[in-house]
Formats: sequence, C-alpha cells, structure tokens
Amino acid sequence: MRFPLFSRFLLLAMGGLLAMGAYAAGVSHKGNLHISDPVEVNGKQLSAGDYTVTWDGEGPDVTLHIARERKEIAAAPAKVVSLSEKSSDDAAVVMNNPSGKRDLTGVRFAGKAFELDLNGASQMAGDGVK
Repeated sequence: MRFPLFSRFLLLAMGGLLAMGAYAAGVSHKGNLHISDPVEVNGKQLSAGDYTVTWDGEGPDVTLHIARERKEIAAAPAKVVSLSEKSSDDAAVVMNNPSGKRDLTGVRFAGKAFELDLNGASQMAGDGVK
C-alpha cells in the first residue's frame, strides 16, 4: 500500500514541477511605445501615435509584437540587450535608412536597464533615440 501512495505523491510533484517550468517559460512582458513620426518595422509602416509592445520570455532572442487598440500592427525579431544604466523614459530608437524612410531599430522602457534591439543598428545610432 505504501508504494501506490508514494507513486501518487511522486506523480503530483512531477506534474507541479512541469507546470512551474511551463509557466516560467511563458513569461510575458508589456510596455508602452510613443512614436512621434512615422517609422517602419519589419516592412510595416507605423503612423505617429501610442502603441503597446509585448514579448515573451527573458531573451536574448524574443519576438516583439506592436499593437494599437488591441490590434497587432507589426511583429519583429528582437534581442534583449543590457544597458549601462536605466532608461529615464520610454523611447523609440530610430534610424534613417538609405531610401530616406525611418526604421524603428530599438525600444527602451522607463526605469529598465535593457533595450529591445530590432536589428543591431541601435548600438551604432546613439543619437537616434526619439
């Protein structure tokens, strides 16, 4: 009789550990993004305005989802990159591309010491924070 009771306990414990692992892997993050002038993200044009950004996981590789009024407008691969200090404001990192359009290359969040880097260019564009 001990063995079945022990087996049930072990089965419940393993199920709990698996559930905790699945929960930790699915951590979702959310932030705000204000764009003052139109930008392009992964081939999609974003007009000026306020957006919500979400991504799952801790990185370094994540997918950034940009939505307006609960409707996804664009998605793009991004890297979570550590910053030397916390950002003072929510900020869009923007770079002009050769065709004259403005590309969103990164997103920073107030009080956070990381950036979501969309293509590696934001490290070179220190003056592109808008």
